[in-house]
This record gives sequence, C-alpha cells and structure tokens, in this order.
Amino acid sequence: LRRFAAPPVPAAVKESVQNLGNSVKSFSFSTYFEEKHFWNKANVGPFFLLLFFTPTIYRSFKDFYWTRQLRKLNTEEIISDRYEWLKLNMLKDEVEAELLKQVPPGGVQALQLGPA
Repeated sequence: LRRFAAPPVPAAVKESVQNLGNSVKSFSFSTYFEEKHFWNKANVGPFFLLLFFTPTIYRSFKDFYWTRQLRKLNTEEIISDRYEWLKLNMLKDEVEAELLKQVPPGGVQALQLGPA
C-alpha cells in the first residue's frame, strides 16, 4: 500500500504554487492596463507575444477545424460511393440472372457470317 502513496511535496513547491494562485486571484485588468503601470511596472512580454502570435494561433485553429470537418466529409462520401457501387452491382446481377433464365435449352447458337 505504501508503494502507491505519493512522495511528499517539498515546501518550496507548495509555496510557489500558492504564490501563483494568489497572484492570479489578485490580477486586475483595469490596474494592469492603466497606462502608467502598463509601461513602467507591468510585465508586458506575454501581452505583446499574444498580440503578435494571434494571427498564427487563429490560422492554426482554423486549419485544425477544417481539416477535421473535411476528413469527416471525405469519409461520408467514401461510404456513400460504396453504397452506390453496391446498389449498381446488385442491379447488374439481377439483370444478368433474368437474362440467364431466358436462354434457350441448347444455348445461344453462334452467328455465322457468310456462306458455310
């Protein structure tokens, strides 16, 4: 049973996680984007990185979405084509079966062209 117990978490890790949680809870958009704080004290790197990479992120999500949708559509079209192929071949088999029923008992005589 002791094998499955988690090892103790160091106090420093717990403290850093608590500090991160507190900083996220105390975050205020109005304070962060206030002009003096924004240009002098705020860590603006993440904000400008997000601003810079937004078109790339958007394009990536858009490509991911449409790739999934078109793959699904492609699968549906393949299945539909297979059903259509199966339907045509079943009709062809039925026609061949009916024609075979109409063949005379001696079979079809060969057509001879010209004098014998």
